[in-house]
Amino acid sequence: MAKTTTGAALGLGLAIVALATACDPPPPSTAPLDLPSTSAPEAAAGSDADSADGLGSGPGGEGPPPPPAGAFLAQMTPEQTAQLTQLGVEVVVPGQVPPAFSVAEMRVSQSDPAPSYLVVYQDEADQCFAMEFAAEGFGDLPATENRLSIKPPLFGDQSYGLNYGPFVDADLSAQAPQANLFTDWMIGSSGAYRLVGAAYIGDLFDQLRSCTDISPEAAVALAESLTVLSTDPMGAPVDGP
Repeated sequence: MAKTTTGAALGLGLAIVALATACDPPPPSTAPLDLPSTSAPEAAAGSDADSADGLGSGPGGEGPPPPPAGAFLAQMTPEQTAQLTQLGVEVVVPGQVPPAFSVAEMRVSQSDPAPSYLVVYQDEADQCFAMEFAAEGFGDLPATENRLSIKPPLFGDQSYGLNYGPFVDADLSAQAPQANLFTDWMIGSSGAYRLVGAAYIGDLFDQLRSCTDISPEAAVALAESLTVLSTDPMGAPVDGP
Protein backbone atom coordinates (compact mmCIF):
# COMPACT_ATOMS: atom_id res chain seq x y z
CA MET A 1 0.00 0.00 0.00
CA ALA A 2 2.83 2.44 0.77
CA LYS A 3 4.34 1.88 -2.65
CA THR A 4 0.98 2.52 -4.33
CA THR A 5 0.45 5.80 -2.43
CA THR A 6 3.95 7.01 -3.23
CA GLY A 7 3.54 6.18 -6.92
CA ALA A 8 0.22 8.03 -7.07
CA ALA A 9 1.72 11.10 -5.40
CA LEU A 10 4.69 11.08 -7.77
CA GLY A 11 2.40 10.82 -10.78
CA LEU A 12 0.23 13.69 -9.52
CA GLY A 13 3.34 15.86 -8.96
CA LEU A 14 4.61 15.22 -12.49
CA ALA A 15 1.21 16.07 -13.92
CA ILE A 16 1.17 19.41 -12.06
CA VAL A 17 4.68 20.27 -13.32
CA ALA A 18 3.69 19.40 -16.89
CA LEU A 19 0.55 21.54 -16.65
CA ALA A 20 2.51 24.52 -15.32
CA THR A 21 5.08 24.16 -18.07
CA ALA A 22 2.38 24.07 -20.74
CA CYS A 23 0.87 27.32 -19.41
CA ASP A 24 4.18 29.21 -19.46
CA PRO A 25 4.61 31.58 -22.46
CA PRO A 26 7.09 30.27 -25.07
CA PRO A 27 10.57 31.82 -25.04
CA PRO A 28 11.25 34.48 -27.68
CA SER A 29 12.42 33.09 -31.00
CA THR A 30 16.10 33.50 -31.80
CA ALA A 31 15.72 32.61 -35.48
CA PRO A 32 16.94 35.35 -37.86
CA LEU A 33 14.34 37.41 -39.68
CA ASP A 34 13.89 36.64 -43.36
CA LEU A 35 14.96 40.08 -44.61
CA PRO A 36 15.89 40.99 -48.18
CA SER A 37 19.60 40.47 -48.77
CA THR A 38 21.79 43.39 -49.83
CA SER A 39 25.39 43.77 -50.82
CA ALA A 40 25.59 47.48 -49.98
CA PRO A 41 28.62 47.92 -47.69
CA GLU A 42 28.01 51.63 -47.16
CA ALA A 43 24.36 51.13 -46.33
CA ALA A 44 25.19 48.33 -43.91
CA ALA A 45 27.86 50.48 -42.28
CA GLY A 46 25.31 53.24 -41.84
CA SER A 47 22.98 50.85 -40.03
CA ASP A 48 25.80 49.74 -37.70
CA ALA A 49 26.66 53.36 -36.93
CA ASP A 50 23.03 54.08 -36.07
CA SER A 51 22.98 51.18 -33.62
CA ALA A 52 26.23 52.36 -32.01
CA ASP A 53 24.79 55.85 -31.57
CA GLY A 54 21.60 54.52 -30.02
CA LEU A 55 19.51 55.60 -33.02
CA GLY A 56 18.72 52.06 -34.15
CA SER A 57 17.20 49.76 -31.54
CA GLY A 58 17.30 45.99 -31.40
CA PRO A 59 15.60 43.71 -28.86
CA GLY A 60 15.28 45.53 -25.57
CA GLY A 61 15.80 48.97 -27.17
CA GLU A 62 13.43 51.91 -27.28
CA GLY A 63 12.07 51.27 -30.76
CA PRO A 64 12.02 48.88 -33.71
CA PRO A 65 15.26 47.98 -35.47
CA PRO A 66 16.13 49.98 -38.61
CA PRO A 67 14.85 48.63 -41.93
CA PRO A 68 17.25 46.62 -44.09
CA ALA A 69 19.59 48.74 -46.19
CA GLY A 70 18.10 47.42 -49.43
CA ALA A 71 14.74 48.93 -48.51
CA PHE A 72 16.02 52.50 -48.78
CA LEU A 73 15.07 54.39 -51.93
CA ALA A 74 17.99 54.31 -54.40
CA GLN A 75 19.92 52.14 -51.88
CA MET A 76 20.84 55.30 -49.93
CA THR A 77 21.25 55.64 -46.19
CA PRO A 78 19.47 58.52 -44.41
CA GLU A 79 22.82 60.31 -44.09
CA GLN A 80 23.45 60.15 -47.83
CA THR A 81 19.90 61.26 -48.53
CA ALA A 82 20.31 64.25 -46.21
CA GLN A 83 23.60 65.23 -47.84
CA LEU A 84 21.95 65.37 -51.26
CA THR A 85 18.68 67.02 -50.27
CA GLN A 86 20.60 69.78 -48.47
CA LEU A 87 21.64 71.05 -51.91
CA GLY A 88 18.24 72.70 -52.21
CA VAL A 89 17.55 71.21 -55.67
CA GLU A 90 15.31 68.43 -56.92
CA VAL A 91 17.49 65.36 -56.36
CA VAL A 92 16.70 62.75 -59.01
CA VAL A 93 17.83 59.14 -58.57
CA PRO A 94 16.85 55.75 -60.01
CA GLY A 95 13.81 54.47 -58.15
CA GLN A 96 14.57 50.80 -58.81
CA VAL A 97 18.25 50.15 -58.14
CA PRO A 98 18.94 46.38 -58.20
CA PRO A 99 19.79 45.14 -54.68
CA ALA A 100 23.20 43.88 -55.89
CA PHE A 101 24.32 47.51 -56.34
CA SER A 102 25.42 49.87 -53.60
CA VAL A 103 26.70 53.45 -53.47
CA ALA A 104 30.44 53.28 -54.13
CA GLU A 105 31.23 57.00 -54.43
CA MET A 106 29.31 60.24 -54.00
CA ARG A 107 30.39 63.79 -54.86
CA VAL A 108 28.27 66.74 -53.80
CA SER A 109 29.11 70.38 -54.61
CA GLN A 110 27.30 73.24 -52.87
CA SER A 111 28.82 75.88 -55.17
CA ASP A 112 26.55 78.86 -55.75
CA PRO A 113 24.85 79.33 -58.18
CA ALA A 114 25.68 75.93 -59.72
CA PRO A 115 25.30 73.00 -57.28
CA SER A 116 25.98 69.52 -58.62
CA TYR A 117 26.13 65.90 -57.54
CA LEU A 118 27.32 62.53 -58.78
CA VAL A 119 26.27 59.21 -57.21
CA VAL A 120 28.18 56.10 -58.35
CA TYR A 121 26.78 52.58 -57.94
CA GLN A 122 28.84 49.38 -58.12
CA ASP A 123 28.07 45.68 -57.70
CA GLU A 124 30.24 42.68 -56.76
CA ALA A 125 30.73 41.86 -60.45
CA ASP A 126 32.43 45.28 -60.83
CA GLN A 127 29.68 46.79 -62.95
CA CYS A 128 29.15 50.54 -62.46
CA PHE A 129 26.76 53.29 -63.36
CA ALA A 130 26.20 56.78 -61.96
CA MET A 131 23.54 59.48 -61.70
CA GLU A 132 24.77 63.01 -62.36
CA PHE A 133 23.15 66.42 -61.88
CA ALA A 134 24.35 69.84 -63.05
CA ALA A 135 22.49 73.08 -62.39
CA GLU A 136 24.29 74.71 -65.33
CA GLY A 137 27.21 74.14 -67.70
CA PHE A 138 25.67 71.18 -69.53
CA GLY A 139 25.26 71.04 -73.28
CA ASP A 140 24.87 68.72 -76.24
CA LEU A 141 26.67 65.38 -76.00
CA PRO A 142 28.66 63.76 -78.82
CA ALA A 143 26.89 61.08 -80.83
CA THR A 144 27.67 57.40 -80.35
CA GLU A 145 27.23 54.51 -82.79
CA ASN A 146 24.18 53.19 -80.93
CA ARG A 147 21.13 54.82 -79.40
CA LEU A 148 17.97 53.62 -77.67
CA SER A 149 14.89 55.69 -76.93
CA ILE A 150 14.06 56.27 -73.26
CA LYS A 151 10.80 57.63 -71.87
CA PRO A 152 11.23 58.51 -68.18
CA PRO A 153 7.73 59.31 -66.84
CA LEU A 154 9.33 61.81 -64.47
CA PHE A 155 10.17 64.08 -67.41
CA GLY A 156 6.78 63.98 -69.09
CA ASP A 157 6.52 63.87 -72.86
CA GLN A 158 10.08 65.02 -73.57
CA SER A 159 12.06 62.78 -75.93
CA TYR A 160 15.43 61.43 -74.73
CA GLY A 161 17.83 58.64 -75.60
CA LEU A 162 20.48 56.31 -74.23
CA ASN A 163 23.75 56.61 -76.16
CA TYR A 164 26.25 53.74 -76.15
CA GLY A 165 29.22 52.35 -78.07
CA PRO A 166 32.15 54.21 -79.66
CA PHE A 167 31.87 57.87 -80.60
CA VAL A 168 30.81 58.55 -84.19
CA ASP A 169 33.34 61.36 -84.58
CA ALA A 170 36.65 59.86 -85.74
CA ASP A 171 38.83 62.24 -83.70
CA LEU A 172 36.85 61.63 -80.51
CA SER A 173 36.90 57.88 -81.14
CA ALA A 174 40.70 57.97 -81.58
CA GLN A 175 41.12 59.89 -78.30
CA ALA A 176 38.64 57.72 -76.39
CA PRO A 177 38.33 54.35 -78.13
CA GLN A 178 36.55 52.62 -75.25
CA ALA A 179 32.81 52.03 -75.35
CA ASN A 180 30.58 54.71 -73.88
CA LEU A 181 27.23 54.65 -72.14
CA PHE A 182 25.27 57.77 -71.16
CA THR A 183 21.80 59.22 -71.51
CA ASP A 184 20.97 62.63 -72.90
CA TRP A 185 20.78 65.41 -70.35
CA MET A 186 17.19 65.33 -69.06
CA ILE A 187 15.96 68.81 -68.21
CA GLY A 188 14.10 69.54 -64.97
CA SER A 189 13.22 72.65 -63.01
CA SER A 190 16.52 72.61 -61.04
CA GLY A 191 18.87 71.74 -63.88
CA ALA A 192 19.82 68.69 -65.94
CA TYR A 193 20.23 65.00 -65.08
CA ARG A 194 21.82 62.04 -66.82
CA LEU A 195 22.80 58.42 -66.26
CA VAL A 196 26.46 57.67 -67.12
CA GLY A 197 28.52 54.52 -67.50
CA ALA A 198 31.92 53.02 -66.70
CA ALA A 199 34.12 55.07 -69.06
CA TYR A 200 33.06 58.36 -67.49
CA ILE A 201 33.28 56.95 -63.97
CA GLY A 202 36.77 55.52 -64.56
CA ASP A 203 38.03 58.94 -65.70
CA LEU A 204 36.91 60.44 -62.38
CA PHE A 205 37.89 57.69 -59.92
CA ASP A 206 41.16 55.76 -60.24
CA GLN A 207 39.89 52.96 -58.00
CA LEU A 208 36.96 52.37 -60.35
CA ARG A 209 38.90 52.17 -63.63
CA SER A 210 38.25 48.42 -63.82
CA CYS A 211 34.48 48.92 -63.81
CA THR A 212 32.42 47.66 -66.73
CA ASP A 213 29.11 48.91 -68.08
CA ILE A 214 25.71 47.54 -67.27
CA SER A 215 23.72 46.38 -70.30
CA PRO A 216 21.94 49.01 -72.41
CA GLU A 217 18.62 47.36 -71.49
CA ALA A 218 19.42 47.70 -67.77
CA ALA A 219 20.41 51.34 -68.30
CA VAL A 220 17.10 52.05 -70.04
CA ALA A 221 15.18 50.45 -67.15
CA LEU A 222 17.12 52.56 -64.61
CA ALA A 223 16.54 55.77 -66.59
CA GLU A 224 12.84 55.07 -66.88
CA SER A 225 12.58 54.49 -63.11
CA LEU A 226 13.95 57.95 -62.22
CA THR A 227 12.23 59.61 -59.30
CA VAL A 228 12.76 62.54 -56.93
CA LEU A 229 14.56 61.59 -53.73
CA SER A 230 12.45 62.37 -50.68
CA THR A 231 13.90 63.66 -47.40
CA ASP A 232 12.39 60.47 -45.98
CA PRO A 233 14.48 57.69 -47.57
CA MET A 234 11.56 55.29 -47.09
CA GLY A 235 9.03 57.80 -48.45
CA ALA A 236 6.99 57.43 -51.59
CA PRO A 237 8.56 58.66 -54.84
CA VAL A 238 7.70 62.21 -55.84
CA ASP A 239 6.19 63.07 -59.21
CA GLY A 240 7.96 65.64 -61.34
CA PRO A 241 11.49 67.09 -61.09
